[in-house]
Amino acid sequence: MSLLKTLKGQILVVSAACMVAALLVLTLVNYFSARAQARVALAEEGQATAKSHAEAIEEWTRAKAGIIAASIAAFEEPEPAKSLAMLRDAGKFSTAYFGYADKKYVFSEARNLPADYDPTARPWYKQAAQAGASVVTPPYISASDQKLVVTFATPVGAGSALKGVAAGDVYMESVVANVASIQPTPQSFAFLVSADGKIIAHKDQGLTLKPITELSKDLAIEPLLAAAKNKGLLPTDIAGRSRLLSVVPIAGTSWMLVVALDESEAMAPIRAMLATSLISSVLVLVVAVALLGVVLTRRLRQLTLVRDAMHEIGAGDGDLSRRIDAHGEDELAQIAGSFNSFAGKLSGVLAQIRDASSSVRVAAEEIATGNHDLSGRTELTASSLQQTSASMQQLTETVRHNADSARQANQLVAQASSVAQHGGQVVGNVVTTMDQINAASRKINDIIGVIDGIAFQTNILALNAAVEAARAGEQGRGFAVVAGEVRSLAQRSAEAAREIKTLINTSVEQVENGSRLVHDAGTTMTDIVTSVQRVTDIMAEITASTNEQSTSINEVGQAVAQLDQMTQQNAALVEESAAAAQSLKDQSVRLSEVVATFRLSTTDSAHVAPRLSPPGG
Repeated sequence: MSLLKTLKGQILVVSAACMVAALLVLTLVNYFSARAQARVALAEEGQATAKSHAEAIEEWTRAKAGIIAASIAAFEEPEPAKSLAMLRDAGKFSTAYFGYADKKYVFSEARNLPADYDPTARPWYKQAAQAGASVVTPPYISASDQKLVVTFATPVGAGSALKGVAAGDVYMESVVANVASIQPTPQSFAFLVSADGKIIAHKDQGLTLKPITELSKDLAIEPLLAAAKNKGLLPTDIAGRSRLLSVVPIAGTSWMLVVALDESEAMAPIRAMLATSLISSVLVLVVAVALLGVVLTRRLRQLTLVRDAMHEIGAGDGDLSRRIDAHGEDELAQIAGSFNSFAGKLSGVLAQIRDASSSVRVAAEEIATGNHDLSGRTELTASSLQQTSASMQQLTETVRHNADSARQANQLVAQASSVAQHGGQVVGNVVTTMDQINAASRKINDIIGVIDGIAFQTNILALNAAVEAARAGEQGRGFAVVAGEVRSLAQRSAEAAREIKTLINTSVEQVENGSRLVHDAGTTMTDIVTSVQRVTDIMAEITASTNEQSTSINEVGQAVAQLDQMTQQNAALVEESAAAAQSLKDQSVRLSEVVATFRLSTTDSAHVAPRLSPPGG
């Protein structure tokens, strides 16, 4: 059996985990606390180491600067070379010299300098004159012997009263040796750096006057200045190893002494302490777990007996009449008593389930039978509704066709009504025209009467003219001939007028007859238009009624279709209900079989309520 599957194993694992967590937290707290204290101690130690060596370098620079300052007394001597030689030897300078404001110069030894050599143009002269006090020039490599040299210079006078500058060159071998000797641990070292970020002194002389980035790309002058100000440790990587830099400025110069402590070596005691703490924690953990295991084995022995008894009940033939010995007052006895009570209640519940399963089986059979009958009736109803739906669809199509036909007839009648109205208007126009023709004929008849009267009067005048011509005799013969012709024309005009009048009268009679006929036709056309309008109204009413019938039949068809769909759904639900009832019947049979596998106690079942109540019921 897996250790984590037992109560003993779980208690051991949880306890061991708690002890591991506690020991680990305690160890880590101690480690980080000791590490922080160690870093503080390292910072103090680094500062102390760097400061002691920095003070030596400061003393060296003060001594050199003091010697140069003391040489001012010989600045105005007539022969200052001897004094400069003595100063050189006393201060261990490589050379000492004076530069005068008038561009003259004096060295402690003979020098072969160019004729145009101007001391006032030299950097040491300008730096001292500008500062107005003793200065130390940036170190440089001597061209003659390739050694590191630095110049100490002191101005003589100041401002407009500047007389010149006293200076001396000194090798930095002692300073380099001092810096190279700094080695707190085997992998630790120190270096001297200038304010412009160049290395002045290092145990590797190949780095002399090289930028500090040659030592490490992570180095910069600003972090070094900040570390010198706050006197802390500056972590960085140099040559692939983690370093802790302690920085101390050199008073009187722009230099800084940097002690690079190897972090691995510096923290070795802390790591050793961590390893010791971890080993001690493991030993404590092993002993504690062993003791806890022994105690748990003894205390859980009775619980194991209870577990075995419950396993026998569970793995047996379902005998719920068995009971566990529950004598005693401890927790194990309480567990046994609770199990006995649970077994008794479970026996009673199963007895009720056995009785209820029989009732459920009978009810399920009745439900299944009723659902079967209901399913058949529902299928018949669905079939009838399908037929009704099909008939309604045919009726809908017929009514829709009638509605379309009525709509077309209504349109044709409307067109006929429009044509009849137009015909009535045309007949009215014809009647008006005939009336106008009749009136014109009457006027022509009147005009013919006038012409006939004129012809009659002309005939009388011609007759009178003939009588007068006869009276005149031979002289009036020509006039008589003319009068006869006029008379003849008058007679012919009268006859023509009478013929025209006869024709006009005949035309007038015919026009009057046509006018009467046209009036009768107009009256008839008006009656036709009225009848067509009534037919149009009736067809519109028929069309509207047919449309309403079509809409109503469509709604009835939709209702029948929905009823058919709902009946189909009901049929499906009835089938599902029948299947569920059959499944309930099968499950009740299965439940009866399962309950039958338990051997129940009749006394327990008698004490259980005859009806199961839901929780909280």
